[in-house]
Amino acid sequence: MDTRCQTSIICQKLILLFSFVLLVASGCQTPFANSFLTTASSEAIEKQIDTGSNLSATHNHLETIPLEFTFLRYAEEDLELGDELWQVIDEQCLPANLRHRLNGNGIRAGVVRGNLPNALAHRLSSTSDTFNNEPSDSPLAVDRTVVKRVIQTLPGRTNEIVSTPRLEELILLEHGSRSTIDNVSGQTYRDASAVFDVRATPSADGGIEIELLPLIRHGPIERNWTGDDGAFRLEAGQRKTVMNKLEFKLRLPADGTLILSSVGPPSSGLGDAFFRDPQGRHEGRRLLAIRSMTRTVDPIFLENSVVNVED
Repeated sequence: MDTRCQTSIICQKLILLFSFVLLVASGCQTPFANSFLTTASSEAIEKQIDTGSNLSATHNHLETIPLEFTFLRYAEEDLELGDELWQVIDEQCLPANLRHRLNGNGIRAGVVRGNLPNALAHRLSSTSDTFNNEPSDSPLAVDRTVVKRVIQTLPGRTNEIVSTPRLEELILLEHGSRSTIDNVSGQTYRDASAVFDVRATPSADGGIEIELLPLIRHGPIERNWTGDDGAFRLEAGQRKTVMNKLEFKLRLPADGTLILSSVGPPSSGLGDAFFRDPQGRHEGRRLLAIRSMTRTVDPIFLENSVVNVED
């Protein structure tokens, strides 16, 4: 009899110990909650599935960078957008030899940090009368003076911004834009457009790293095989002449605006092809302002922040 009592007491202690271990392991909750042994509601299960799906979507979602491109037309004698403006634009963000090559081809570039000068900010925010006699593919078709465009770009992906619409003939003088030899060469392009190839990558400080490459699209539309991520695909488009010696890359802060325009008197250089009207329909020149419309986050920091939230 004593042996049976002792055995019963030992069994009870083992059961209590086992129950205590289960309670500790389950966080003081029912051990088999939300398992196939319980009658959990379908709403609760769907909520758990949705939570997991949202977390997965957060990991797989490709964040885009909204970039605003604004073309502003102004007169040659406009002092506010001429020398007075470039006195507050930082051109030292580009290497000296690159600035020399850009200026030799009639292009000027720099960055404004913080608030834009009042004269420029007022011009960019104002709207003008719309002219309906512009070609449909012209940036001037929307607004004769101010033309704005916002592009949702993927980090590191190419985006072509048409600066000058297609021309039947474009005569262009280049000054060392495609080679290291400092010489002047001329070229005539048929059915040509002046295009900026723009790429943006998020930076850790909330700004972006922006790459800008001028090129000329010309000739008839052709089909070509191009390689991408180890595969070939068939693409249709015009040929392009890349001014690779004029490509520049800089870090644009979150409060910064990249300004580009032409420099010097009218000529047949790249600056005129991109920032003047080669057909002579409008006098003066144009200015291009590029800025990011949101603070970016470097993907490395974004992943760490997600891990911390999960923990």
